[in-house]
Amino acid sequence: LTITKARIEVNIPKKRTGSSQNAKAVKKFYEAIYQALLRHIDFNKVKVVLLASPGYVKDDLFKYVQEEAVRREDRPFIENKSKFVLCKASSGHKHALEEVFSDDSIMSKMTDTKVAREVQVLNKFMRMMDTDPDRAYYGYDHVAKAHEELAIDSLLVTDQLFRSSDVKLRRKYVDLVESVRENGGKTFVFSSMHVSGQQLQQVSGVAAILRYPLPDLDELEELANQAPEEAVESDDEYDPLQRVNDDIADMNL
Repeated sequence: LTITKARIEVNIPKKRTGSSQNAKAVKKFYEAIYQALLRHIDFNKVKVVLLASPGYVKDDLFKYVQEEAVRREDRPFIENKSKFVLCKASSGHKHALEEVFSDDSIMSKMTDTKVAREVQVLNKFMRMMDTDPDRAYYGYDHVAKAHEELAIDSLLVTDQLFRSSDVKLRRKYVDLVESVRENGGKTFVFSSMHVSGQQLQQVSGVAAILRYPLPDLDELEELANQAPEEAVESDDEYDPLQRVNDDIADMNL
């Protein structure tokens, strides 16, 4: 779940020789972030704090936070220094998180977090769509058919479907999630407010990684539809009266 707790905007003038306006504005910006971190982050619950920015802004900010924490004796920052992870991003906007989560070196430092597990399984699904499409299905009908074969290893679904206000729709996806769990599959409910959930929503909002490849489900449905027709054709060729006459002839009666 991606929630904006604070939006900090500071106008920073260009550096000019003999002027301290740039330095003052930067310090004001860093101080606003410092106060927001102190106010909104509960380090008893938060496992990782990502500081992402273009250039060296993240490095200068982290230095400011650590120096001020020592000077002011703000224990939360001092005791949780190791939870801060610095990473590159093209901007300070929310969509830049997608860039951050695509960096394997960053994700390796977040292995114990829920978002890391979700991003990893979504990335795996996206790769399999190209490299092993017979094990990557999306859309309710195809995913449900795969589950009928007990083939689902990992089920991915957005909370937009899982917690839909439409009772019938919600029940359908809740039943699917519970059934996959009961049959040993792993389930992941993605927040539609998080970039990973938004990516999943682009492929219908529900997807599955299968334990083993399945033939194209459209072909399976086509074969299933053909089977009754073939049975009918076989029945049409069977003539009970002719069978009796043949039996009489065989017994020379």
